[in-house]
Amino acid sequence: MAEIAFFRNDIPFASFGQSHLYTVLLSCVLLILLIAMGQNFSRNQNLMISRVLSVFLSLTVISFIALELWFDRFDIGVDLPFSLCNLFALLAPLLFWNPNLKRFEIIYFAVMSGTFQAVITPDLYTGFPTYGFFKYWICHIGLVLTVIHYLVSFQLLPSAKGIFKTFIWLNIYLLAIVPINWLLDANYFYLMQKPLNPSILDLFGPWPVYILVCELLAMGFFALAYIPIMLINRRASD
Repeated sequence: MAEIAFFRNDIPFASFGQSHLYTVLLSCVLLILLIAMGQNFSRNQNLMISRVLSVFLSLTVISFIALELWFDRFDIGVDLPFSLCNLFALLAPLLFWNPNLKRFEIIYFAVMSGTFQAVITPDLYTGFPTYGFFKYWICHIGLVLTVIHYLVSFQLLPSAKGIFKTFIWLNIYLLAIVPINWLLDANYFYLMQKPLNPSILDLFGPWPVYILVCELLAMGFFALAYIPIMLINRRASD
């Protein structure tokens, strides 16, 4: 019965419901474990961990697309890996294979600002134990865990300038997504409308006001993500 439920897509998901809270709790346990490993394992061991995590993230996205195609559920306006979370997860082996600070700066600010919010207010429409449920959480929480493990393991500390680099890169990406949304009648990056599930975007007014508000707030979220880096730098200088 559990196997049949895994392949369904009509089991509803409830934000802050039991499955959501248990998933976040499990994530906290995994986060503590990965931080401990990052601090105590050798560089080569941590590099192996990050590579395994990155391959797992990529295979999760590929497997999800394959299952959607197999069950004739693939929607070109929804399931292409154009959202940042799906894009980063798909490209994770390229992004995390070898430590690179310039690349990591953008990934860090984007993931810790955007993906972290997706964990708190998930835009998810299928509940436990469907493959859509597992794909969503593996990609989003997996990215957060991988980024934090990377930060701790290799001491790649993003600079304040990385905030501006990420903002510029993000806006270039948004401009590239706009014609794709028009051509596919899609809503990648929520540029056409807000998600149906409750999210932080509900606080920012109707379309297109919430997009402008997000532009203004993006730098603020990036700055908040920079606070742990400041604390690490201050601790290192003491």
